[in-house]
Amino acid sequence: MRLIRAELIKLRTTNMWWIFLLCSVAFTGLALWINSLQANSQLDDSYVSQEPPPGMSDADRAQFEEYQRQEQERIAAAHSGAGLAKIAANVYTSGQFFGLMLVMLMAILLITNEFYHQTATATFLATPKRTKVIVAKLVTAAIMGFAFWLLTTAISVAIGVAFFSGEGVGNSLGHWTAQQAILLNLLVYMLWAIFGIGIGVLIRSQIGATITATALYTIGTYAALIVLALIREYVIKEDWVFESAVYIPPLASQHVVGSLASQLGDTELPPRWAGAVVLIAWAVILGTIGTLITRKRDVA
Repeated sequence: MRLIRAELIKLRTTNMWWIFLLCSVAFTGLALWINSLQANSQLDDSYVSQEPPPGMSDADRAQFEEYQRQEQERIAAAHSGAGLAKIAANVYTSGQFFGLMLVMLMAILLITNEFYHQTATATFLATPKRTKVIVAKLVTAAIMGFAFWLLTTAISVAIGVAFFSGEGVGNSLGHWTAQQAILLNLLVYMLWAIFGIGIGVLIRSQIGATITATALYTIGTYAALIVLALIREYVIKEDWVFESAVYIPPLASQHVVGSLASQLGDTELPPRWAGAVVLIAWAVILGTIGTLITRKRDVA
């Protein structure tokens, strides 16, 4: 506990933490706005009550009525208990994409600051067993991830409940689908903080670690989706190509809260817990590698 308290003090005295929190709030607000617009379009039934424009041919009228029928089915599904819970899960986990990146970057700074300010030597002299130091940093990072999750979730749920009330539908907070998304999102935030510690140990340069991590997280995520789509379309025309997306950490994070399916069309994806298992495996790998490297590396 002494080491964890020391790491929390280091984190609190880092001038950047409040900037990361403000950025997280801003990105959450932006994501909430976008997700609310999307939810509104999914729940809006104004189109199905429209009358066919005058002067329509019989063929056009039949096509118009068929489209209205399909819209009625879609809207009915969206207003069902399961449909509302799925929409609510997306709203209540707003801001996850950039929130996870910020948590990861903050964790990277937590470890690379030791090397940048040359305090690592003093830290390891005070606690010769380096494994204990790394474990303390991993626990501190997880606590930080929890704090980021708590803040963003409080904002998302508060505004989300008000939004659903304005729409005249239930908020789905009592539905397991929404609860599961919120709880798994907590796990995801904590795991990405651990990823940040692992990356910071592997790449000790602050600039190098932050640029590499940001590029892999943002550009790499969508590059992976494009590559998978090209392979699925032109090389291996099997659904398991898209299913393999859950092995990529950022995409696994999206799958855990149910937002990945909308990007992959009608592909049948593994259960959400599979994404959580993938993330835990990555966290164990990076945490173990980071611990082993720190135990042997010269930090002077």
